[in-house]
Amino acid sequence: MPQPVPFRLARLIAAFALPAAVHAAPPLSLDEALRIAESRSAQLSAQRFSAEASASMALTAGENPDPKLIVGIENAPVEGPDKWSVTADGMTMRRIGVMQDFMRGEKRELMAARAQAEARRESALVDMQASDLRKEVAMVFLERLYAEQSIRLIDELSKEAELQVAGTTARLAAGRGDSAEPVMARANLAMLSDRRLEAERMARRAEARLSRWLGEDAKRIPAGEPDLDKLPRIAALTTDLENHPQLAMFAPMTAAADAEAKLAAVATKPDWSVELSYGARGSAYTNMVSLMFRMDLPVFAGSRQEPAAIAKAKQAEQSRALAEEARRRYESEVRSALVDLDIAKSRLARNEQEIVPLADARARASLAAYEGGRGDLAMVLESRRLLLEARLAALGVRAEAARAWAQLAYLIPERSPK
Repeated sequence: MPQPVPFRLARLIAAFALPAAVHAAPPLSLDEALRIAESRSAQLSAQRFSAEASASMALTAGENPDPKLIVGIENAPVEGPDKWSVTADGMTMRRIGVMQDFMRGEKRELMAARAQAEARRESALVDMQASDLRKEVAMVFLERLYAEQSIRLIDELSKEAELQVAGTTARLAAGRGDSAEPVMARANLAMLSDRRLEAERMARRAEARLSRWLGEDAKRIPAGEPDLDKLPRIAALTTDLENHPQLAMFAPMTAAADAEAKLAAVATKPDWSVELSYGARGSAYTNMVSLMFRMDLPVFAGSRQEPAAIAKAKQAEQSRALAEEARRRYESEVRSALVDLDIAKSRLARNEQEIVPLADARARASLAAYEGGRGDLAMVLESRRLLLEARLAALGVRAEAARAWAQLAYLIPERSPK
């Protein structure tokens, strides 16, 4: 029995719609966005390579330099009957040997300490960049999330505005109502459309910025708001600051500067080298062995090594001062963010528990008065506009609280929420 045309059409539409629904990208959560961003970050990869390179360099930083091979000819005649001969003259030798430079053990230990400090600094920079990346991605993700919520809120109110346009037009056509009412209703709808365009602009800009870190995944709809009451280990945010990624690099930086200063201070202690060589002469002469020692002579330390040592010591003090200033600035920023979060949460509670419910009650009352013939449309539209502003303001406060939360939640990578 042939199927009715509407039934066959419905099956055809479903056949094309089902694959699209099956393959539709799932919503994008904040945690997933952060994982994708870390896996795709070229800057983070580059810093990891730098940290690995520094760690490898630190393995050999305290070693003496490689020995040197010596090969050559000594005392070859350039005049007379034996000119250019390497065997006829008794003083001519074909020489081969090795030379080794030896640094003082104290210097090698300081060089190793400097290299290890630089490796720790590079490793700390990995954590710092990872923390900054997570925070930046979270901020843009939340910006888009709340822009999308604004769009949905405006769309919800726009449906009511469209009904108002249709209702006032019908009332006017039936000989009831004021001719200005449809105009006011359309103006209200146009205002909502303009607000939607602004929210859409913010959402699309945030999506474009997310594409830097997420690629095609930036097109997925963001989902899931952060729990503002679940800030990880809030007490640790203002304690043990030296282990925070934003400050952890300063300790090895200072250690490297101290090692540099100590190296400059011991520069007046000479290094030495030894050279052992074998000289082969002509068959008529005996061969020779030479053993030579060399030592640095820092006889002008007052004008060479000592000024350099003073400069390095000042640079070490500069490093400590910069570290202290960074710690104070960072602690101030953390405490400010805690204040921002606390105030934003209080404002959010007031908006959701008082301001929005009161605006909604006013809008309902004005609509009931209008429908009962005791009010005018202007009052209804104004109350609806105020309700929109109140709900958008509450959404803005929620976004502000979420940004303050993100400023704190991703300061310490290993303590980030999972």
